[in-house]
Amino acid sequence: MADKSYIGYKAAPAIDWGKLTSEFSQGLMEIGARRGVQDMYFDKLSRDNMDALRDTEDFQSQDVNTLVSGAVTQGVNNSYEMNKLVKSGKLNHNEYRNFMNNQSSSWTEFSKTMKTIDQTIQTGLERQQVGEDGNPLGSQYEQDLIEWRTKLLDLKNKTIYQDPKLGKYFLAELNDEGIIGDPNNLQEMRNLNKQMNINDNFFNFNKLVKDRSAGIASYEEALVEDIETVDGKVRNNIYMTERGEVMNPGVPDAISRTQAYIRSNPRLIYNTLKQSDDRYQSFFNEEDYNNKMNDLVEIENGARQVRGEDILKEGSKDYEDFMTDNDKFLVENITDAQGVFQPNPNAEQRSELNAVVESTFMSNLGYSRVEAKPPKPKAPTPKEEGQVNYDLYETLYTAITDGDSDILNNRKTSEAKDLRFEVTLDGIDVYDMSENPVGDPKNEIISKGKSLTDLVSYFYGKSGATGGTKPEATYNAERDAFYKANPKKKEIAMMEEQTEEIPADQMASNQGGNFLQRLARSGRDFLSGGDNQNIS
Repeated sequence: MADKSYIGYKAAPAIDWGKLTSEFSQGLMEIGARRGVQDMYFDKLSRDNMDALRDTEDFQSQDVNTLVSGAVTQGVNNSYEMNKLVKSGKLNHNEYRNFMNNQSSSWTEFSKTMKTIDQTIQTGLERQQVGEDGNPLGSQYEQDLIEWRTKLLDLKNKTIYQDPKLGKYFLAELNDEGIIGDPNNLQEMRNLNKQMNINDNFFNFNKLVKDRSAGIASYEEALVEDIETVDGKVRNNIYMTERGEVMNPGVPDAISRTQAYIRSNPRLIYNTLKQSDDRYQSFFNEEDYNNKMNDLVEIENGARQVRGEDILKEGSKDYEDFMTDNDKFLVENITDAQGVFQPNPNAEQRSELNAVVESTFMSNLGYSRVEAKPPKPKAPTPKEEGQVNYDLYETLYTAITDGDSDILNNRKTSEAKDLRFEVTLDGIDVYDMSENPVGDPKNEIISKGKSLTDLVSYFYGKSGATGGTKPEATYNAERDAFYKANPKKKEIAMMEEQTEEIPADQMASNQGGNFLQRLARSGRDFLSGGDNQNIS
């Protein structure tokens, strides 16, 4: 019979109740089968964990065995309860598996800690011994970790606590009533064996600063100022020279970079502070803080007794002032996201770190301040017919024989405004003092052992100008006139021969070798004793 149909309506097909009942029954059987398999899996996880807990070897220490026994009991009971919850559908499958995994891994870490406790502490103590280089392998912070671990694993007032939901084991401290005290002091077992919670290599702060300061070049500044003498008198317009690495304009940047490097690692901050002042200590909880503050008070009172002073008494103003002043020496420890202990210096301690780095850095830099010889005033030589004014050559002569580089630097021409000259035993060194990209003088040597004739253009002007006497001719004339007027002056053997009237940029190549080579060929000393031999 055809289905009844009306406008806008078609009758629904009849329900096959027999088929539906059969399918539902089959579904229930499949669900039951799956649950049966799951229950078997959950039971196996529970049994394996319980077996692992019970299969723990005996330890020599009765305190350890007591902890282990309590931990095993907790683990078995909690595993049983979690197994019931998951099979009844009251616990998520993933939560159950996480519990079992956490329990297994946490118990493994606990067993490892108990087995290696003595050796770990002994190895840490050995790393604190000074080596051949005068430094230990372990840092000051590692010493604090050893102290913390030693106290933590004093098991007489400790117990093992298992989180009944997460499965993780914790080392907990018992209060006077025999129950777990501050829950914030629970120590997760897996964190006890993290390498960074055991070791921290020595950081040689002083060597770091020494190495970085060694790269700072010396710098020099000349100035004229009024100086007050010891007897209160004032000397006016005194020529002074300040020189040393301290004067280098790049020093502040070097200090700032060193500070930033140390601040990037909290352990470096703490180790630096500890090396600068042994009163710095780190603390792990409130009890540890109080104990270390009491230690500082005890040390202070001992010193006061030696000095014959009144000791600090709790509640007194002196006591409170001392506690406030010394609080800065205690650095809090926190646990980072990886479960690793890290010092957590506050703003005041970080500021002190910057001050320590700066003062130590500056102490590694040289500085001197000396009274310099002022330029010798020279009355102009009267220009008579045929007479040469040798004032400039005499100034250069004085600079070389006295080794006074300031004279050269004060008499150079505009062509050499970005250069600095330094008289040495090897000749005259030339430095580039133009600005680098950051605006600081380069202070880079560009030529060593130049002779005076090589540098004529810097003192007499450029060669090749028309309409006047060439610099080389002027130099030769002044030189000859100077020695003629001063027959007893020893000649400076810094040049070999007369300068030629050639462009200055060609002079160096025509001299033939460096200063020492030219000097060797000439066979002359820095100062020769010949009679007016006009060595140029």
